[in-house]
Amino acid sequence: MGGEYWRAEPDGPARERVVTLDVPGRAEPLPLVSAEGVFGAQRVDRGTGILVRHAPAPAACTGVVDLGCGYGPIAVAMGVRQPDAGLWAVDVNRRALALTARNAASAGARNVVVAEPETVPAALRFDRIYSHPPVKIGRSSMQELLDSWLRRLAHGGDAYLVLKQSMGADALRTWLTDTGFPAERAASKQGYRLLHVSANQDSAQQPAGLTPDDLRAVNRATGRSWTVLGRLAGGRTDSVQLLGSGDDRAVAKVKDGAWWGPQLEALEPLAAALSAAGYPTPPILAHGPLGVGHEGGERHFLVTAFAPDAEQAPPSPDVLARAAAAIELQADVRPRPDRDWSAMITLFLNGGITEHEFHPDLAGLAARALALVPHPVPALPSTEFVHGDLSIANLLARGGALSAVIDLEGFGRGTRTIDLTALLASVIGGAPRTAVDSLARAAVAASDEATFRACLAHRVLAQLLSAGSDPARIVAASERARLLLALAD
Repeated sequence: MGGEYWRAEPDGPARERVVTLDVPGRAEPLPLVSAEGVFGAQRVDRGTGILVRHAPAPAACTGVVDLGCGYGPIAVAMGVRQPDAGLWAVDVNRRALALTARNAASAGARNVVVAEPETVPAALRFDRIYSHPPVKIGRSSMQELLDSWLRRLAHGGDAYLVLKQSMGADALRTWLTDTGFPAERAASKQGYRLLHVSANQDSAQQPAGLTPDDLRAVNRATGRSWTVLGRLAGGRTDSVQLLGSGDDRAVAKVKDGAWWGPQLEALEPLAAALSAAGYPTPPILAHGPLGVGHEGGERHFLVTAFAPDAEQAPPSPDVLARAAAAIELQADVRPRPDRDWSAMITLFLNGGITEHEFHPDLAGLAARALALVPHPVPALPSTEFVHGDLSIANLLARGGALSAVIDLEGFGRGTRTIDLTALLASVIGGAPRTAVDSLARAAVAASDEATFRACLAHRVLAQLLSAGSDPARIVAASERARLLLALAD
């Protein structure tokens, strides 16, 4: 084979043969088509067989990667063992990927997705990785490969790696642990080590995702058969997962709390009205109730379309100008008064914040923010659609141009100045000054100078509160606060 298996296009003819693999829980061996130019072409190698037999199957409703999948023995076997998990079969070798797709189809493993590495969404995080690492690409290249993918494990995720002892399995275990991925020997068979690797402890914890019962409810509501393909980075309080059905993709969120039922019901026509006006937001595919959560509270789901080629937008002048234009479209959409962002801001500014004892390094900045508004702060305008969390993190771009505003479900009514000021605060210090000044002018034009100053005071004080007593956060919050306060001078 001459090392061809790690090339995108292997040389030589693709002479095929059928090999077999024993899969736990399956009475008959699993037939697989292999070919020259793909790893393990002659037979399923011993290491792969050990991993399939001794590593546990994925949990239901989890997203898993088979890294360096070859013709798919691991991905297909695990997909057969757990049909309610999503298996990404990833390889640079296109011949291998084509064989994996055929083998998955033959085995009825519709939950296997074949992909070249760069086509896997960058924001996706996984619950497990399986791999027989390509050691022949060189130690440093293999370590770089493993490090980049292990860092995409979700909090609490793990990996199962198999490697020959004579090819450095014990050294790999040491390197993994030293790199921040604790590794233990899970099995030692026929000269191979099966390593169990834990996710880096610095990975962000995420809420529990969909259960099998939840997914069935989503499938009924959408009329589709979805598979969970992984978690999407960025969800702080909600579970955010990527779903797949054939070539289609969707985003599923789980929302905790009884109030989300009417909130999501009200969102659907408002989002449709915004979209009809040209507002760039993904279509809502479905929403509805789920079972009671672990703490006894109501749970709801929201499913929206997913754009696989979009990424987080940069704070460029063009993106920010287009975002401001999108916010302008909110003026003609009038939500019910159930959730009033303007009232929440005035309540905050008229509440105990005036008596709060900020960290000594932040007290002067807090005083400057409070001096921006009269006391008591009068009611702010409150008739328009307000996103409520419109930061640069909730803008997506395609080719550098704004393509979507996401996470509308926390909407309420108020003034567009709230969203423009929130966006401004999220890019201050990272966007060109001309773009920041343009956002500030738009925020004033959306209401008036007094409303802008109130929204600015709210943002500054909220950031100073969030800094707490952490030295690094105090420094960062101080710098952002100074830049924001300068806009009111």
